[in-house]
Amino acid sequence: MTLLPQYLATGIVSGCFLILATIGFSLTRRVEGFLNIAHAELLGVSAFTTWGLNTLLGWHILPAAAVGIVTTSLVGLCIGRLVYDPIRKLGPSVLLITSIGVAYVIGGAIDALIGVGIRTLTIPLATSYKFFGIRMTDYQMMVVALAAITSISLALFLNKTKMGLAIRAMSANPELAASRGIDVQKTSRATWLLSSGLAGLAGVMLATIATLSTDIAFHQILQILAVAILAGLGSLYAVIFSGLIVGIAMDVSVFWIPAGYRPLIAFSVVIIVLLFRPEGLAGRKSS
Repeated sequence: MTLLPQYLATGIVSGCFLILATIGFSLTRRVEGFLNIAHAELLGVSAFTTWGLNTLLGWHILPAAAVGIVTTSLVGLCIGRLVYDPIRKLGPSVLLITSIGVAYVIGGAIDALIGVGIRTLTIPLATSYKFFGIRMTDYQMMVVALAAITSISLALFLNKTKMGLAIRAMSANPELAASRGIDVQKTSRATWLLSSGLAGLAGVMLATIATLSTDIAFHQILQILAVAILAGLGSLYAVIFSGLIVGIAMDVSVFWIPAGYRPLIAFSVVIIVLLFRPEGLAGRKSS
């Protein structure tokens, strides 16, 4: 009788991870105006940077994770400035195709540097806790807590800070934002740092709750796309609800069907919702 509630709890954890993985992707989509497929590979950059410092060099997990997140932010900024900015005028379709190429370059570089095999962080074994018959590990609870803290912090940043308001203005209308005196280039750089840093945080969590292989980050892109599309490709706040919906749907479905069909469930949920709300959960058309 406790299997279904257990799958529900696991689904909440999966949904919280998807929030962390997708919220930066959606931020880039809003401000930069294209789907950055390479965003998923930034999770791998963070995960394996953290793994290398922690396991190979013997660093404690906290400074290793911090360096991994900062490194990922800088990698994302460099890619944005050196790859996407020069071709921005060619339109979102060209940027989308280019991002696929960037994803393969990053993935290939990770393959070359890390090699094949399964790897794990050097961290204490997960401690399991039981609440009303439902088992949760401390690392799973950490994912839920970080998703909540990140969502609240991002909402405060976007609504209460000068840079956050500039990002919102640019996401709504870049030309109008520029005419109102907003430094578009500075705002774009801040967006790349922030979105890539969020990918870095998701990568650290991925390394914490899963065994690492060099292709694990690329496998996240389908689920990230599912959450982003369900949210409407426009609302950062709808990502929270979309992530939970997709995560819960995928994990609860294991109660009836094999786990290998989880990605199918994710997109089935998206298709069903879009049949009734073509604009997504945000309730407005993407720009």
